[in-house]
Amino acid sequence: MARNRKPTHDLLLPGAGGWSRWTGMEGAACAHAADFGQSAGVFAKEARRRVLALPASHAWVLPAWLHGMPEHLRDMALLHLERIGVRVTDPEHGLQVRRIQEKDGAHLTCILALKEQAAPLWDMLRLPDEVVLSAQCRDLPADSIILQREMSRLVVTITNGSHIVYCSPLSAHRLDERALSELNHLCLQLGFQRVLGKVDSIVLWLDDEGDVAQIERITGLPARRESIPAPRLPAKDSSTLVPADILAARQRAQASARTRVTALSIGLALAACIAVMMVLITTVTRERDMLRDKIADLTPRASQVLDQKKAWIEAAPAVDPSAGPMQVLLDIMSPSSSTEVGMTSFEWTPTSLALRGRTASPSLALQYAKEITEVEALSRYAFETPAPQIASDNTATFELKGEAQQ
Repeated sequence: MARNRKPTHDLLLPGAGGWSRWTGMEGAACAHAADFGQSAGVFAKEARRRVLALPASHAWVLPAWLHGMPEHLRDMALLHLERIGVRVTDPEHGLQVRRIQEKDGAHLTCILALKEQAAPLWDMLRLPDEVVLSAQCRDLPADSIILQREMSRLVVTITNGSHIVYCSPLSAHRLDERALSELNHLCLQLGFQRVLGKVDSIVLWLDDEGDVAQIERITGLPARRESIPAPRLPAKDSSTLVPADILAARQRAQASARTRVTALSIGLALAACIAVMMVLITTVTRERDMLRDKIADLTPRASQVLDQKKAWIEAAPAVDPSAGPMQVLLDIMSPSSSTEVGMTSFEWTPTSLALRGRTASPSLALQYAKEITEVEALSRYAFETPAPQIASDNTATFELKGEAQQ
């Protein structure tokens, strides 16, 4: 029987010497899964949630007292960063402001702004769901200065209560007098800005580096060495940070997904059209075959009908009084000028008509030729009316020919 496995979550975290991948569940400590080099890491394929922890060198983490309404803290933070020479190109995805405390209408805030650096990922197809600062992935000692190594660099993190107020790499490569002098200068500067707060101790997350007695003597603060705790997954949706290249990769993935959906929709529509066409073709083919069968049955009858029609057409003149020769003769004598016409020849078939005659004058011949074309019973004929021939005694001889129109 298959065992139900809870979905795991991946945390890509910068370590002392390089990137490492940790796995765990919500609200529990993570377990180490894999190590990578210093350049980049990669998430597991089966991870349900992926969180990328950026090293301190990828962000500005600065405290500041900001005056104004809480809903305007982001705008005031942008002005503060601009004043100190820090430029944020995309505040929506590259700036996060956390309010720590309020005093006399001013707000002590921790401003986290991303630097313009590429995300440390080998595979841009396995993108993180959230991006946080590495210091937010461990339980930090309250009111302390924490010194640790991150990607081979010394990093200092300062907390106010349980909140991070400052996090940055030191310029010194070793924890010696130069690094401690830089730390003293940093604390003095933050103290002048009234953002340092109460500092109880210095915590070394370093195995064998640094002299605790020397640190206490130079800084005047108690120091202790501790083992670095296992990281924990930050709360879901606790960060709005998205580096520019990850944002661009997400947009490309969304565009590609939209293209695939569009192509799939078009393919389904084409398949549906083809299916409808096949149904129509099948129906039409069936109807065609049925008509062919009916035509095959009716063809002998149709030949009989055609023979009967031909016989009726041949017999039509004999049975249709309006088409008989006597009726046609009566029709050609119906014009008023026919009383002055002497017919000399009359030839008729069902499809043609020929008349010859004589009149006392050419005008009578022309009048008769005009009136015979106006007889309604003879409208089926297209008449040819050539000019009459005039004799020496001024009499006229005419000839009219008519062809039956289909």
